[in-house]
Amino acid sequence: MSPPIDRRRTALQRRELSSPMHHLLALGFLDGSRTVFDYGCGQGDDVRLLRAMGVDAAGWDPAFRPDDPRIPADIVNLGFVLNVIEDADERRGALQAAFALARQALVVSVMLGYQSKRAQFAGYRDGIITQRNTFQKYFAQDEFRAYVESTLGANAIPVAPGVCLVFRDPADEQLFLFARQQVRRDWRLLGRESGDAAVSRVIEDNRAHIDTYWLRALELGRPPAADECPAAQALAATLGSRRRVHHWVSRLYEAEQLEAAAVGRMEDLLVYFALGHFARRRPYGELPGRLQRDVAHFFGSITKARDAGKRALFAAGDAKRVAEAALFCHDELGIGRLAETHHLTFHQSVLGECLPLVRVYVGCALQLFGDSTFVDLIKVHLHSRKVTFLVYDDLESPSPSIVERIKVDLARLRVDYFDHVASGERQTLEGTSADYYQRP
Repeated sequence: MSPPIDRRRTALQRRELSSPMHHLLALGFLDGSRTVFDYGCGQGDDVRLLRAMGVDAAGWDPAFRPDDPRIPADIVNLGFVLNVIEDADERRGALQAAFALARQALVVSVMLGYQSKRAQFAGYRDGIITQRNTFQKYFAQDEFRAYVESTLGANAIPVAPGVCLVFRDPADEQLFLFARQQVRRDWRLLGRESGDAAVSRVIEDNRAHIDTYWLRALELGRPPAADECPAAQALAATLGSRRRVHHWVSRLYEAEQLEAAAVGRMEDLLVYFALGHFARRRPYGELPGRLQRDVAHFFGSITKARDAGKRALFAAGDAKRVAEAALFCHDELGIGRLAETHHLTFHQSVLGECLPLVRVYVGCALQLFGDSTFVDLIKVHLHSRKVTFLVYDDLESPSPSIVERIKVDLARLRVDYFDHVASGERQTLEGTSADYYQRP
């Protein structure tokens, strides 16, 4: 006789957004420009909170809102639903049904738990029965990702422990992945004065368009195409052609700026293509036009871009070269805190300032774990092929304590989680938080 499974008891009441919704908010998906559907919304607290934020949100739940329609939306959330379905076929069907409603992306989240946690409860089918007579299937991170990909036939991108994004359109997926590697650089407009009165009048009359065009060129590290910068089209009406715009505008600013921007953009692309090999991403024909322009400008061809990425990935597999790059980041770039020669630890916000080799190395770990913006510190182990991500209760406080530690073993492609709050293992930060940023 089957135990009495009571799924209704798994629905929690919330006064704030759930974990997957918090991640969507941080990633910019809940800015009000997209519709959201919560598939398996429980008592509907996320839907209520999203509507209060001005987001067009709706939801459905078989227990609490069975008569509400299941409607397509830009973003569909399947939050902690797969865990509580004891029937494997029904579980798979729920995942497929939720993805079928997603116009842009599906966010899927599950409870993670390893053998020690599962052993505390009575086993049932491929999960356990809790003391509240509810079913729970605890996934391991790699198991979760593989399950989503095999069920949907699409890439699952980890954004946090137990949270994955699955995009409908490969072009959206690639833009999201590149955005994760694109370093946000702040540029100052270092303009030059013109001694020609006529030129000065043209500059004065078109200053806003000129500044906009140059900032866009610095962002891309190359001349922007017409559809990438409307200001270019406005300037072309004055200067005679779009071809002349870049040549004319670039004479008004410091050339070294664009050279530095080009180096930064090429490094971002190198990291992107290296991690593409690691994750076995989709072929070039599915890349969006902007990235195809980048490839043509910086590499000449997709073959050369892929080859450069492959070389960077292989270099990241050389422990000696990674250690040398990490030491250079500390000694020459002033990044982070070095513990003798064992590991370099730095704040997640300065990852983009590291050498591309270190960014690729950490990026491989993030492919298995999630997104660096949801942690505080990144520890690069110099000899053991591991990266550890650290979350603190309040990093800027006088004595911050570790809340969570995630260790990624790249040699074994394994992710281990350590909850320091539950275990009572208090570890405080060595030094001060200022030690982990980039020194001026």
